[in-house]
Amino acid sequence: KIVVMEDKLTAEQHNDLGYVYEQKGIFDLAEKEYLLAVKKREDWHVPYFNLGNLMFKMGDYKKSEDFFRTALNYNPNNSDVMNNLANALLMQERHREARQMIEHALRIENKQEYLDTLRTIEKRESAAPQ
Repeated sequence: KIVVMEDKLTAEQHNDLGYVYEQKGIFDLAEKEYLLAVKKREDWHVPYFNLGNLMFKMGDYKKSEDFFRTALNYNPNNSDVMNNLANALLMQERHREARQMIEHALRIENKQEYLDTLRTIEKRESAAPQ
């Protein structure tokens, strides 16, 4: 018979391990750990947020957007997720949606990085062909 070992790590431990892998640049293992965290605790926004950040780093802005939107489903007033989603939308040249998202984040919390995102969006909007 084949013995299957039970996964004894919690969602939080898988998420933390994913973060360590991500920081070391081992993106495939980071993704695997974040997905295991999601599997263990589907309604927790943090691993979705981390997956969004990871996909952004990997240049897959659509997947990044999808994970950020899922994170917002579980934590709808998280302004950090909104900021990062605005950046993912911006990378897809969806300026109006990006602006709406960052303005929503700024209504929740006025952080310098959100203002920086808004300025970047404004610069991209002014440079975009009409």
